[in-house]
Amino acid sequence: MGIVSLLTSFWHACIGKPHCLLCHDYDDGSGLCHPCWQDISSLQRPERDICLQCHSGNLTAGTCEQCGQHWPFARLYASYRYATPLRQILSAYKHQRQLALLDTLAALMLARPPQWLETAQIDAVLAMPLSRQRLFKRGFNQSQLLAASIARHYGLPLLPPYCIDRSHRPPQSTLKKSARQRNVRGVFHLKQPVKKRNLLLIDDVVTTGATIAELAQTLKKSGAAQVFVWSLAHPD
Repeated sequence: MGIVSLLTSFWHACIGKPHCLLCHDYDDGSGLCHPCWQDISSLQRPERDICLQCHSGNLTAGTCEQCGQHWPFARLYASYRYATPLRQILSAYKHQRQLALLDTLAALMLARPPQWLETAQIDAVLAMPLSRQRLFKRGFNQSQLLAASIARHYGLPLLPPYCIDRSHRPPQSTLKKSARQRNVRGVFHLKQPVKKRNLLLIDDVVTTGATIAELAQTLKKSGAAQVFVWSLAHPD
């Protein structure tokens, strides 16, 4: 038995083996036991992009092959459906400040990456920013921490959180779909150049896509070559 195994065994003997975040049985090192990991794996989405207009077409250079809708981002992918039990884990992570869930959520994303990631020639990773008021209230940006994990895994530069300023507006989740686009119009202000760079934008959950589209549009207007979006979850 190696020194690492010995130390691990000693640690478990002192404090007990780590438990699954969902069922509290012993986990397998990911924060989840094997059955609960399989439950979340059943929420995996198809390995294709999302068109937020028709919800059925794939994107090619930002244009849906099904309905023809054009988006300011080149690709939009979500790893899982936003449903139980992933919904509960994300809620605990974001709203109850259970930061111990970060490694598990990052592992879930990395287990289901977009197929286009290998050929997208990404120059830098950035996270969906929060307004200063919401960041102060929550204490952390859940997407920034996920983006840091992903950037570190792939060896990519991570843009600092202060590179984009976000004006404070009512939360998108409190508004009807028809009001969400108006609510985020002009909400982002870039403070760091991104000209001719392919950017990977990380978010925890994408719903209507109004915020993602507004940020991608802001980045494109500021000279970004292409914006690729990778989200942990989407409702469909």
